[in-house]
Amino acid sequence: MATSRTDRDLARGRRAAARIRVRGGSALAAACVHIEATFSPAMHHSILKDRVAALIRRGAAHPEVWLRYRSFVEQHPITNLDAAIMLVGRMRCAELEARAAAVRNWGHCNRCRLTLMMLDEVCLILRMVRKHAPKCFNRLIMEIQADNLTTSTWRTIRVGGAERAGQIRALSPSVHSGRPL
Repeated sequence: MATSRTDRDLARGRRAAARIRVRGGSALAAACVHIEATFSPAMHHSILKDRVAALIRRGAAHPEVWLRYRSFVEQHPITNLDAAIMLVGRMRCAELEARAAAVRNWGHCNRCRLTLMMLDEVCLILRMVRKHAPKCFNRLIMEIQADNLTTSTWRTIRVGGAERAGQIRALSPSVHSGRPL
């Protein structure tokens, strides 16, 4: 399923290839520029945003979200949104420094990329919570810390189907309206 971000990335690649062809470049040069422009760092950023939007759409009590972030929340019991953002930022910087040190010392890094990926996701989620629904942070933490998935929110998801009432759906209006985050 293509998203608007993916469409924009593909269109950027097509425009770059067309510019090369207009200037008289070869088909090979145009193809290389098309690939480079399409799969630039912006593409990685778009993928991250799409993944976070999907996690937000599912809600804090969804099994995937619950399992993915529960141990993280239990290891770092913070009830203040600003402190959580600061902690995640510091953890991300420490992880990047550890990776750089491994590359400096050993020439490569064997550290798991999942850690950095999760920290990036949590950082974006927390920034979105701070911007769109700062008062629901404590409820989100409580849902993730729940002992089982039989919380009232989880029952609402199962009974209500795809539509779930509550503030978590209102975190980002852009997720539901099709506009970029």
